[in-house]
Amino acid sequence: MRSLLGLTVCCAAAAMLVFVPSSVGAGGWETVHRHVHKTGKCGSGKEVLATLYSIGSRTSTGEPVSRDSLTAASHEYPLGTTVSVTNPANGRTCSVRINDRGPFGRARDAGVKIDFTPGAARCLGMRGTQYVCLPGDETVEVAGVPRIVDADTVEIGGTKIRLHGIDAPETDQLCLDEKGERWPCGIASRDELARRFGGKPWTCEVSSQDKYGRSLGTCRVGSESVEEWMVRSGWALAFIRYSREHEASEAVAREAQSGLWAGAFIAPWDWRDRNRRTMILGAASVPRNAQEVLLGAASAAAAPSQQCVIKGNISRSGECIYHQPGNRWYAKVMMGPGKRWFCSTTEAEAAGCRAPKR
Repeated sequence: MRSLLGLTVCCAAAAMLVFVPSSVGAGGWETVHRHVHKTGKCGSGKEVLATLYSIGSRTSTGEPVSRDSLTAASHEYPLGTTVSVTNPANGRTCSVRINDRGPFGRARDAGVKIDFTPGAARCLGMRGTQYVCLPGDETVEVAGVPRIVDADTVEIGGTKIRLHGIDAPETDQLCLDEKGERWPCGIASRDELARRFGGKPWTCEVSSQDKYGRSLGTCRVGSESVEEWMVRSGWALAFIRYSREHEASEAVAREAQSGLWAGAFIAPWDWRDRNRRTMILGAASVPRNAQEVLLGAASAAAAPSQQCVIKGNISRSGECIYHQPGNRWYAKVMMGPGKRWFCSTTEAEAAGCRAPKR
């Protein structure tokens, strides 16, 4: 495990950078793989495509973009990670710090995993798009007092962490309580997480990332596992698709009818892609309209809470775009099937949505 507070990683083996001619981009990203090929020389590391960038004014850490800094943009590491990179073509070795997210667009579609600033590229003697060997997935420790995004996502020092092995209700998800009344269980689950662990220092072990760029991690507060407490208390479910570690804790919550299990609900992974055949969990006896209420939560015209009024809409191109009150399009977005309410822009971005471009 690597220690990460001002997040520095000293790689056991330096990453290897393989040089290719700078003319590889002549045919555009559509043809880059005709000219740039893997070398198979990364050993236990990951061989990925790399390139250069210098656009923008601020990085994802809030720092001003500096062309001369030894920094890079990547979705592969928590922000602040320092990676040792070696160019075998000239023997140069440089420590490059990840302070931005990227690449995006056509470069990312082509498989580019890391963008170097001109300063980092000069240090390495890098002149064009090429493959780079990055360290394999290794556990990194992130510590600090988190900002609670939702019931299974937090942010510590600019690093968004998705709690591994559990799945909690989305913030706009509705459930039924023990009396059969609808209630915003997603907000309640988030608030219970904040009530139990908010304002306290966390220690998280993170490694790989999910498709939204969040680091996957397991977290503790003192000697207590955050994930285990959420499941055992009934505010999250064991996400057995990825881990069976919390199955026993879920059985305890189900037997005690704790949290969500006191009423009726849809498993979060089913709720995100629900239909009339979706299974209802929880209490054995539910009202006749339970399915209608549980399936219709995201389609509600009214926000689930006064604090959750950001609208998520799917554009014609299939992108999720969020709109905040006061935005020129906000009033025109009519909430209905396939749309989402969010409590914060961080939560919306964690769900894969972006802000409107204008």
